[in-house]
Amino acid sequence: MSGSADQKNKRAVLRPVADMGEEKVRVLYDFEGVAENGELTIYTDEILTIVRKDVGEGWWEGQNDRGESGYFPSAYVEDSGSGGAVTDTPPTTDSSYYNGSQDTSATTYTPESASATDQWNDPSTQYQNTAATDPWDQGVANTAYSSSYGQDSWGDTATAQAGGQDEGWDDDWDDDGASTGSSTATTPTSPTTKTMSNDASKSGGTMRKSLNRFSMFVKSGGEAFILGTTKSAGSTKNRVCVTETQEGGWSWGPNPAPYKVTVADPKKDSKLKGLKSFITYQLTPDNTNQTVSRRYKHFDWLYERLIEKFTTIAVPPLPEKQVTGRYEENFVEGRRQQLQLWVDRMSCHPVVAQSEVFQFFLQSPSDKTWKDGKRRAEKDPLVGGAFFHTVEAPQARLEAARIDTNMENFNKFQKSMDDSVKNLLAVAAESTKKHMGGFKREYQRVGEAFTKLGTTFDLDKKPSSKPLTTALWKTGAAYFEIGKMFEEQPQHDLNALMLKVDEYKGILSTFPDILQSMKGTMTKVRDCQRMVVEGKMSGDELEEVGARADVITYTTLAEIQHFHEMRVVDFKAIAQHFLTEQIEFYGKIKATLEESLKNYENV
Repeated sequence: MSGSADQKNKRAVLRPVADMGEEKVRVLYDFEGVAENGELTIYTDEILTIVRKDVGEGWWEGQNDRGESGYFPSAYVEDSGSGGAVTDTPPTTDSSYYNGSQDTSATTYTPESASATDQWNDPSTQYQNTAATDPWDQGVANTAYSSSYGQDSWGDTATAQAGGQDEGWDDDWDDDGASTGSSTATTPTSPTTKTMSNDASKSGGTMRKSLNRFSMFVKSGGEAFILGTTKSAGSTKNRVCVTETQEGGWSWGPNPAPYKVTVADPKKDSKLKGLKSFITYQLTPDNTNQTVSRRYKHFDWLYERLIEKFTTIAVPPLPEKQVTGRYEENFVEGRRQQLQLWVDRMSCHPVVAQSEVFQFFLQSPSDKTWKDGKRRAEKDPLVGGAFFHTVEAPQARLEAARIDTNMENFNKFQKSMDDSVKNLLAVAAESTKKHMGGFKREYQRVGEAFTKLGTTFDLDKKPSSKPLTTALWKTGAAYFEIGKMFEEQPQHDLNALMLKVDEYKGILSTFPDILQSMKGTMTKVRDCQRMVVEGKMSGDELEEVGARADVITYTTLAEIQHFHEMRVVDFKAIAQHFLTEQIEFYGKIKATLEESLKNYENV
């Protein structure tokens, strides 16, 4: 952030409240703000004076009775409306929600449910935490959740996403500009804080880093949806379905009209009379057979829209920006292959493939339609938490113990697979290096030795020695050929393996944030459970919170199921391709040696 921007933010935070009116609100939930991001730490039942509500992204600015000002999530306070009054007296506890006179057919709450074990004492075991120790909590402490979880093993490298707005087709930013493009890291921890990454080439394309996971969860919209403060905004269009599988799990509804997209014919283009150059790629969906031209910046724009809209879907990062050598043939073809994999991944996802923004990206043919559709997509009201209003999830309530087990198992699986994928990439890279260096040299040394021996035998000019000399020379040539085969082989098997496995490394990097949001969902349910015990929320309101939390859980479980299904298909194909190429490779070596052996038959 520039110095002037810093000063502007400080002035905003320190603005006298008296200038902005005296509307007051009561805090419903604790929120631990990050001071350097201009956030204000607030506590339940505290009274705040509103400074302004036009901060955006679900944030307001306010001041507490200690004179401290800052930003806080609007969903965390009770808004009295314009001119409404909020007294300083906390609400009284209504014991009717948990005393013995309540109908036993409904959910019964006891004061013990607010103990350290935080159990939900519902006979149907909906959201019942059955263990005193959260099975997810086995790692590094997370301050934002320390009050209810103690330790946090979820998402050691959280990656939240946010991005800028490109108003036009060519006007604002370019592939060849000095900026880092998609590698610009915008930290969504407050309405004003934006930071630039100086090491973008090492961070992996458009991946982002969040400084405060709790703020990230709030800004993603999941918090607001659970608390019922998001709007459906006419969500009957493009409904998303979650269904139960035969194995008792949950999955996304099937794609009603599957299709494939070809990314081809990359070519260098320019504008402003050649002052700006870039590479364009031709995309052709097989369901329309209409080709559209896209630059990397358009892929980056689409990526930003997808991660903003689908917070529980694993949208892998794009390939990294390239500062130098971006017009070299090998790089351009490699980039095309990476973009092809990315488009394949998105076009086979049953939710993303049918989304309006993805369809617009594939079908908008001209600058005019692009600009109009781009503005509409950027104003899409059904993003983040509002997206969940479009989800048709099963009505059956989920058991907390079952959610805990599923998430704990996948958390362990994701971490283990991430380690295994990185190990496979390292081994493949080392093998590639050996093929092109050590293996090639070793076989050519053998070939050189046979050739030298043949040259020595050629000093004997007797005709009877000539067949052996020739056979030895051909043996040397065979080993030189085998060395060349080793050098070229990685482009047939190892490179393809690394390309696909590296894609999965990117996919796996998205799950820590998804799992963290899922944990935030469960935490909020338990917070509301305690509020019922304290008389600050009714049982009916708690039931609504639980039902909305289930929607987020169902989408998370559906995405995990989709990931596993695609993993089985993809790694089967990866292994089959690799082994097929290996068999063909060693078959060529065998054939070369057998042909060399025939030369000795006439010696």
